[in-house]
Amino acid sequence: MPAKRRTDPSQAMAEAEAALTRAGAKFKRPSDFHLKVQAFNFWPTTGNVRHDDDHKPAQPLGLAVFIRQLNEAGLATAQPLDLVDDPAAFIVQRPPQEPGFETY
Repeated sequence: MPAKRRTDPSQAMAEAEAALTRAGAKFKRPSDFHLKVQAFNFWPTTGNVRHDDDHKPAQPLGLAVFIRQLNEAGLATAQPLDLVDDPAAFIVQRPPQEPGFETY
């Protein structure tokens, strides 16, 4: 019996593709329901993860596990963002106010 689809296929695929892109993984899309990164396979609608060498059925582990496996295999190459040394870049400055005009 085929696995039940738990989510909207197009939404699940879009989320998986976005996550893999952010992770820096180069993936292929062999079908509307299947993503492949070298020998690693993922079906977003069911969460099944499988390696080409596996002789057992695919296991429903989810997107986070799939990306972790890709990281461990060195197939997800995203680097952390550069540190920002200027805290003023994150602080919202209020515009100068006229004397006697205060807001609370």
